[in-house]
Amino acid sequence: MRLRLLWPALLLCAAVSPAHAVIERKVEKKFPVPAAGAALSVDTFSGAINVTESDGDAIEITVTEQCEAKDDKAAAPKFADLDLALTQDKAGRVSVRADYRRKVTFTWETWPPVLLTFDIKVPRRTDADLHTRDGGITVGKLKGRLMLTNDTGKISAGETDGLVTARSRLGEIAITAATGFVDAETVSGGILVGRTPGGARLASSGGEIEAQQAGGDFTVRGDGSQVLVRFAYPIMRPANVATSGGNVVAIFDQRSAAEIAAECSPLDSVTARGLAPAGVPDGATRARFAAKLNGGGPPVLIRAAGGKVLLRGDPPPADFGALPAAERTGDAKVPAAEKK
Repeated sequence: MRLRLLWPALLLCAAVSPAHAVIERKVEKKFPVPAAGAALSVDTFSGAINVTESDGDAIEITVTEQCEAKDDKAAAPKFADLDLALTQDKAGRVSVRADYRRKVTFTWETWPPVLLTFDIKVPRRTDADLHTRDGGITVGKLKGRLMLTNDTGKISAGETDGLVTARSRLGEIAITAATGFVDAETVSGGILVGRTPGGARLASSGGEIEAQQAGGDFTVRGDGSQVLVRFAYPIMRPANVATSGGNVVAIFDQRSAAEIAAECSPLDSVTARGLAPAGVPDGATRARFAAKLNGGGPPVLIRAAGGKVLLRGDPPPADFGALPAAERTGDAKVPAAEKK
């Protein structure tokens, strides 16, 4: 019996690889792009994608490839199975494609054998379509249309002059601001957006959703999500905020004009606080609540199935008139106790 138990241990020891070093190599390429605007597409099986803006007229790409091996000779077969293509079509669109040829063999190594990082500099006026199955995506301040998708890893975009579409299966999404419509959806991660004057649709299952300055046509859909929305002043378009299994905190500038209809579960409550200057007294009601802020305006529908609703009014900044228009709604600061 002792000999039988010893054999698996011997086999395991034999399978353990000797100490490996990290072997690294870089691929660099530069593409001139049209002055009217650039277009970039990245599609990779794995790896982080980092895009930063520049004042140049070219797209500069650096791909860092890393693998664990005893030496360069041992690393060569791993790098050889990596298919990497950096191309530009006749219209000037730059494409980056990376795939790894899978082999149906047993290995103790982690997958993928080669780790990638994409560092890309682009002109400020660039449309970007970025996809990685396993890795984060970070984009700086661009003027153009963004399409950002991954399975795992955080998606982050800076101030964008254009439309933003973001999709993640297990990662978080954070967007500083966008002049165009923001369409962000994640299966289980959280969503944080700043200014959305062009409107937004935010959806998550289980992750927290926060909008710091919601504007335009605005929609939230949460499933098991805590939701916090601060509406930009003035409210110009309809809004529809709904979650199941979570609470909703909605914050309004006390000068805002809107027609609010809020609903929650029969055993929970809708609470109004700080909205007296807008004509709505403080208090709590069961299940349903309707009110007109400052005589009424665009409809704001709020629903929390299995949760509570807090409607909060905040006074405008004391130096409101001195602030730039884009900053007049301030930042949403909500105590942790009100989020729950």
